[in-house]
Amino acid sequence: MKRISFFKALVFIMLAGGWPVHADGLTSSDPGSIAVEIENQTPCFFFGGYQLSIGMRYGPFRFRVSTQDSGQADFEDTGIDSRNSAFRRSYDDGSLSASVDYFFSKYFFTYASLGSNRWLVQNKDTLVTDHLRTLDAGLGLGFQYFIYKGFFVQLAAQGNVRERQSLIIEGEQYTVPGFDYSPGLRLGYRF
Repeated sequence: MKRISFFKALVFIMLAGGWPVHADGLTSSDPGSIAVEIENQTPCFFFGGYQLSIGMRYGPFRFRVSTQDSGQADFEDTGIDSRNSAFRRSYDDGSLSASVDYFFSKYFFTYASLGSNRWLVQNKDTLVTDHLRTLDAGLGLGFQYFIYKGFFVQLAAQGNVRERQSLIIEGEQYTVPGFDYSPGLRLGYRF
């Protein structure tokens, strides 16, 4: 029920602010105008989760806020400095992030993000779970291509750093990687 209310609120915000904002009435492709973009991390849906971002575009800059739950997707394999095959790690409800993107050209951009992620950690043998919250800082590169009018596809890759934290689940210690990467495939629309 909370998800449905959250999505209704996001759709309302999107529709309420979905037109170009500029004193001269310029369109979103004109310099000095503001455009709204909404996008999702499409693979999350295939794993039973969701990801939703809303961004404001101004010139070469875009400011985004995101929330996600990756469902059954396992991010333990993306750890660079450590991996633990006895555990599964996925984003859970309550994972939030904010990003600042800079577009070098019409297609290529770089970004910095700060996320407060709530991880669902599961012991694969016993299926017992626990939660771990981390503060992640990330840098990434991306490619955005408009398919039709305002619809776009976006490919991105991001490296994340965080403080290494541990928890004990059923007598086994789990330590979250201090450095990992996140690939991204997003579909979105610019208003």
